[in-house]
Amino acid sequence: MAKLKQVKARNPEQYEYAYMLFMQGVAQNEICTRVKISAPTVQSWKESGNWESKRASRTISIDDLVQKSLRVISDMLDNRENFSADAFAKAVAQLKTLKTHNTVDDDINTFMDFQDYLMRERSNNRDITDEFIKLATRLQDSYIQYRLGNGKLQK
Repeated sequence: MAKLKQVKARNPEQYEYAYMLFMQGVAQNEICTRVKISAPTVQSWKESGNWESKRASRTISIDDLVQKSLRVISDMLDNRENFSADAFAKAVAQLKTLKTHNTVDDDINTFMDFQDYLMRERSNNRDITDEFIKLATRLQDSYIQYRLGNGKLQK
């Protein structure tokens, strides 16, 4: 199995915080200020962690795609003269897939919520250590890379 390139950060908590802010669309200069790191550090982490492609995968929400599919289906039904049963069946199948399929965006949002949960619960649970949080973050990043690579781990 291919191994993902791991980012070496002196302070993994800063890396994770910077990553979370970047995924939320915060500007890099604001990340530098809030996390107290330099611009070259953010740039380095962004490039080595493949943050741009992860964030880009979130730009089109599942709701946007569903709405587009519904408009296409509606247009097909309104245009009965050129109605194609095959095209209609494909559009309906695509809509069904969109409604039932989990997207990378969904995964990232869930992982971010889970990270927030871990940070809240760590004071109440001795098992939630810094090492546990780091491991969870690495595994989540690896899974996102796997999803972005269409089921293949990216190097």
